[in-house]
Amino acid sequence: MAAQKIALINFYNQKALAIRYIEGALTAAGFDVAVLHIGGYRAQRSSEPDEAGVLRFLETLGASPLWIGLSVTSSFFLGIAESVSDLIKKHTGAPIVWGGVYATLLAERCLAHCDYVIRGEGEYAAAHFSRRLASGSGVGDVPNLVYRKNGKIITNPMRPFDMDLGTLPIAELGLPNKYYLDDDTGRLHHMDPYVNSSSYETAASRGCPFACSFCSAVSIKRLYPNAAHYTRTRAPGDVIDELKSAKAKMKRLSFIRFWDEIFSTDPLWVDEFAARYKTEINLPFEAWTHPLKTDAELLAKLRAVGLRCVSMGIQSGSPEVRKKVFRRAESQEQILAAANMLTKSRIPYVTYDFILGHPLETPEQLKESYELCTRLPGRFLLQLHGLSFLPGTDIVEEAVKQGLYTREAMEEMIYLPMERQYSLWNEAKNANPEIEFWYNLIFMTQFPLFRAIARRLAKHSQSPKHRAKAARRYRLSKLFLSLRHIRQKGLNVVLERR
Repeated sequence: MAAQKIALINFYNQKALAIRYIEGALTAAGFDVAVLHIGGYRAQRSSEPDEAGVLRFLETLGASPLWIGLSVTSSFFLGIAESVSDLIKKHTGAPIVWGGVYATLLAERCLAHCDYVIRGEGEYAAAHFSRRLASGSGVGDVPNLVYRKNGKIITNPMRPFDMDLGTLPIAELGLPNKYYLDDDTGRLHHMDPYVNSSSYETAASRGCPFACSFCSAVSIKRLYPNAAHYTRTRAPGDVIDELKSAKAKMKRLSFIRFWDEIFSTDPLWVDEFAARYKTEINLPFEAWTHPLKTDAELLAKLRAVGLRCVSMGIQSGSPEVRKKVFRRAESQEQILAAANMLTKSRIPYVTYDFILGHPLETPEQLKESYELCTRLPGRFLLQLHGLSFLPGTDIVEEAVKQGLYTREAMEEMIYLPMERQYSLWNEAKNANPEIEFWYNLIFMTQFPLFRAIARRLAKHSQSPKHRAKAARRYRLSKLFLSLRHIRQKGLNVVLERR
């Protein structure tokens, strides 16, 4: 008897680790899985996928599949996920299942457009659900599942975190079950778009030991009965085996990105990883660190085997904003100590992440971010973001509690399309001359050529003449950054999210 078909759909992320892990678990459980990747990466805009292309994919499935799953990771693409779900309902009788961060945190809301939600880490839950659905024996005991029954919402308990990540599947690459819908042309391609990429993305761990208010990780952690074990690390050998598999299938592969919240700081783990990475992979790679988790000795070992890019979240130069708004405990001295380690380790590309120009920050606190940036050593790049109030995160409640938004206004704002949210941040930043001034000077500090200019301009922060001059220098420094990106592009070290 042929294996029953399941279809998975992913939006605007061709690499889509979560979908690939779910695919691996379902394949291991004996199901026939087809995967549709809709569109390429989208940083600041999205568009409705071509309906005809989605329907052509559904036609390739033949008979109605056992279920169709959509990865709904963020409210940015929520409208698109809703419209695709509604289109599927019109043309198939298959149950629709949503998963992903957004679906995990707001499962009940999602049931307006889907039949089931699988919350949290979904590999085993998806396989368990599929077996129950295929046998017709009911889904009442399926962990992580949320659904309607007799008009009531049923929320099943969460399956405890998997402590041995080595039992989980690795990402599936290059199999003939994958399709790519080009959102620019509307063409449906029978291919895996990932295998033509020059970079591979993975994670050596799951979870985060911190509780930043703007991040969904802590909200997801609270759902689990064994939340104390949220942060787990894969065995070095399992990571190397995955990278070897990717290297064999991706002929253009030249760079590895680790998306761990914080790359491992376990000396024994790093020693084993470094020894095998150098001999078996030997490609430049990128990782994230944290001011309280940066270690000079480990950085040196990783640098020796290929670490070329490190990103570190600072988020604000104001200790008050970090502690009271973002719930980050590190001091100025600890941030600068970590930055000095990064500089002394001779990591070629260091990026510091900031969240700026939001209503929970005053212009004076924004000035503190500028002052901290002037103290950061060596060469670095800055990744400057506005604050996205993501549904289900603690900072949403904090902003309402402080009276910055009514609950109704917040509800409206967090569900605006991605491009509108970006434009609102820029409008708010540019509407206040003082905020715009300090933001421009912060941006300029990443270039030695402009740091002295920024220092001179900072002495005249109240002068309209100097604010206008800062705006002109900011535009010039943006051009300088663009030229640097063009130069670096061939080295595959330009961060795609910038």
